[in-house]
Amino acid sequence: MQQKAKQFFATYGKLGLSVYFSISLVNYGIVYIALKQGVDFKQFGQKLGCDTTQEKWEQFETFGTPTAAYIIYKLMAPIKWPVVIGTTAWICRKGKK
Repeated sequence: MQQKAKQFFATYGKLGLSVYFSISLVNYGIVYIALKQGVDFKQFGQKLGCDTTQEKWEQFETFGTPTAAYIIYKLMAPIKWPVVIGTTAWICRKGKK
């Protein structure tokens, strides 16, 4: 994954970096707001293959909203990268027209 990220940034440069940070900021913000609103991410964690036993989940909830949002944000990397790559490629194609 790290090698693909390096190749992505070498190909798209500043555009890729700005799209990555924009999508990351929006992604983190959505997760943070959802946690503040009381959305239960336990099912999402199960789908990502995380240990969601009651003990682990209670420990996770004690971290506080910003930290919990960051952990969930990092777990969403396999979802985020295809979105970043697709969006950046789309912007490049539209920019060349």
